[in-house]
Amino acid sequence: MDRRTCLSMMGCVAASPLTAATAAPPDLSSKIRPRDSVASHKKTPGRPKFSCAPAGGRDGQRPALGGALKVYIPAGTGGGWDQTGRALGAALQDSQFAQRIEYENKAGKGGTLGLADFVERYGKDPHALFIGGMVMLGAIAVNQPPVTLRQLTPLARLTSDYMVLVVKPGGKITQTRDLVAQLRRDLASVSFTGGSAGGVDHMLAGMVLRALRLDIGAMRYLPTSSGREALEQLSSGMATVAISGYSEFKLAIESKAVLPLAVSSRKLLFGIPSLREQGIDTELANWRAVFAPIGITPAQTDVLRQAVVRATDTSSWRQSLLDASWVGSLLYGQDLERFIEIETGMATVVTHMLKLKS
Repeated sequence: MDRRTCLSMMGCVAASPLTAATAAPPDLSSKIRPRDSVASHKKTPGRPKFSCAPAGGRDGQRPALGGALKVYIPAGTGGGWDQTGRALGAALQDSQFAQRIEYENKAGKGGTLGLADFVERYGKDPHALFIGGMVMLGAIAVNQPPVTLRQLTPLARLTSDYMVLVVKPGGKITQTRDLVAQLRRDLASVSFTGGSAGGVDHMLAGMVLRALRLDIGAMRYLPTSSGREALEQLSSGMATVAISGYSEFKLAIESKAVLPLAVSSRKLLFGIPSLREQGIDTELANWRAVFAPIGITPAQTDVLRQAVVRATDTSSWRQSLLDASWVGSLLYGQDLERFIEIETGMATVVTHMLKLKS
């Protein structure tokens, strides 16, 4: 099962403006894979035309922020959202939009605790940005919180990432076929760990079991707030398999602290064979984005959007993409709004089909 299957069930692939737009950038709602080239950018139709003068400024000046910029990260330190938020902050400084960046982390329930906190405290603050993405859509579908992403304004999709399944070295499971055999033999003996309940890691675990025609309701899944916590669960023996974005497991894989079994892309990636290539017919990609408070003015929103898009053209951002092995998947404007609408529906369908629970 992949996103096209889910979207077909929703009846929105044919009707989607994104899937019909030939000039639009690659769309993760119609293609499970983001672009294959890492650190890639593509200008989209309607890309903001930057004025050399900020609101109230003089010609020749770039839009700049007076005072500190807050980047709110609704997850623990070291995870994908944290890496993305801090990389964006560094790029915003590199582009001279902000001289000082303040970061705030608040983990819990797939980012929904931080979302509610941000909306309450920074809902009208033009100096605040919020990091989120696909994981949060799943968490919202599972937890049904009173505050959702509809209470924020999407500024830009920034990156895409693939998930990797890893195990502790030296155990009985050294290949994907070993994992499949153990799942078929004794499903209760295998515990998965990854991000929040309903998030992409949880979805992928459920999709693997569904592809193997096993009882998803019997799946053991231990949610965490970051890839680092998932690795701790694995190291302690609490979990059999850890799932997270490749960027979060990259150092552990390179140091051989964990053994990668499969990646959630269509084909081999990062030297790791895909699930599909190993007989498990599923694939999934994650994406991360930045949002603004909904209570600020359109002009203030536009300044933040322009600053973010400009930041993705900096050497700092390009280096972050390379370092983390992210795919640059910049998208904004009405295309982004439609994309999030489709992804929200897809997350609802997947969590329902897989019977994911918090």
